[in-house]
Amino acid sequence: MKKIILLFSLAILFSCTSSDDSESAMSDNNYNPPSWIQGVWIIPNVPVTSGFEFRDSDFCLASGNVTTCYEQTYSQVTDFNVYEEISNTRYLTITTIAGSEYRYEFEKVSENSIKWLNVNGSNNVNVTLVKQ
Repeated sequence: MKKIILLFSLAILFSCTSSDDSESAMSDNNYNPPSWIQGVWIIPNVPVTSGFEFRDSDFCLASGNVTTCYEQTYSQVTDFNVYEEISNTRYLTITTIAGSEYRYEFEKVSENSIKWLNVNGSNNVNVTLVKQ
């Protein structure tokens, strides 16, 4: 449990990548998460609520009572860019903020479950999240 919380905390500071069917790629200063991933997703069975919130036009990290949304927080930074790859089962976002790159990749498992892939850039560390 402590390792999962530690991995999630480290991922907030750093981040992750992969590929799927009928993808679209876009690069601009806006998030466009697909409808299947929109909502709040948490890591189950950890003492501190940790996970992600996908809004129709933002991507947020949630830990405890704090939610940090990238576009809302950083869109005024001069070097802010969002790259996304979107399919029916995969969502990849790479955000550049002042020269630092933050990568997150998710795969749909079911309507109520997704995998956060390549946590901290490790191909063999994946975390399952459940929809709230």
